Amino acid sequence: MPLARALREQGHEVHWMVTQPAVVGDFLASAGFNWLAAPSVPEAARPGPPLTYADILLRFGYADSRALFGLVGAWREAMRLTGARLVLADHAPTALLAARSLGIPVMLFSNGFTAPPRVSPLPNMRPWAPQPEQTIGQLDLAALAAINAVLSRYHCPPLRHLAELFDVAEEALVSFPELDHYADRGPARYWGSLPSAGNGQAVAWPAGGGKRVFAYLRAESPHHEAVLAALRALGQATVIYFPMLPPALAARYAAPHLRFLDHPADIAQMTREADLAVTYAGLATTTAFLLAGKPLLLLPGHLEQFLVARRVEEMGAGRLVNPEQPPGDLAAVLADLLNNPSWRSNAQAFAAKYAAFDQQAVIGNLVRRIDEILA
Repeated sequence: MPLARALREQGHEVHWMVTQPAVVGDFLASAGFNWLAAPSVPEAARPGPPLTYADILLRFGYADSRALFGLVGAWREAMRLTGARLVLADHAPTALLAARSLGIPVMLFSNGFTAPPRVSPLPNMRPWAPQPEQTIGQLDLAALAAINAVLSRYHCPPLRHLAELFDVAEEALVSFPELDHYADRGPARYWGSLPSAGNGQAVAWPAGGGKRVFAYLRAESPHHEAVLAALRALGQATVIYFPMLPPALAARYAAPHLRFLDHPADIAQMTREADLAVTYAGLATTTAFLLAGKPLLLLPGHLEQFLVARRVEEMGAGRLVNPEQPPGDLAAVLADLLNNPSWRSNAQAFAAKYAAFDQQAVIGNLVRRIDEILA
């Protein structure tokens, strides 16, 4: 959103393609933007968890060239209707494919997870669980076959390797190397994180102990009830943003020192005033607290979030709660994160390294690069 606003101020016309228009429509309308529903398919069942990015593609239309052709056609028509001269793609690999078929340049706007290293086959995203090279390679070949079948229908040259799908006009890694999902990416250009979209509200802290905790949870966050119980037992002033929190759950864990919000909190205020964050390991919130030198307790719900949480734990700036294991004594973990100075010290080391980093400058740099591509 901050980048879209800046592009509009420069005279560009910005159209959004969103997977959940019912969720974000009000937000986009309040900012004066138009949107279309992005084509999508439900996830197809495959054995086991996804091993590589190719495995993810196979779960979302790339196992069937006819299904993929339908998705690409919908993307192409959206680009035609909007008169797109450049595609700014986040987690939208099929938009990359559609833009390639139309000869439209792309800026791959990625947190790292959605821009795999340019190797063949694409790397195993679960390095703690090694896989035979043949298994990894077959995943690439299956997705590549569907892609090339679609490209041939549009009379476009085939890809030699699946990684070529991500060869674009500009790869903008809007993150930091310490938080890259692919720890072994190699040399890359990191643009740094973007500022908040600015839709949070100021919050009054409840009464409580001497420390303050901010929690951002979702119903799909594993062990969310266990962490709510731990926060209640901790006794510290805590602000909790839990979208669509069931009233029964709020009543069960109600306490004078806990304040549940039905709207986003002002993230700048939270990073400034909280001593600890508890999140589902979304990259934006995680990065914001690290840049403020605050440790985190991370409850990832899927692989992308798990990889971020793993990097934070590796740098000693937070603790990861494994979604596939019992949560353990989270009250003790929270107390340790608040009272053991090593966690804060490691988070502050990250903040000190990027103390001169200007999030607003990232916007200007991206706008200038987009103008160069369009020119």
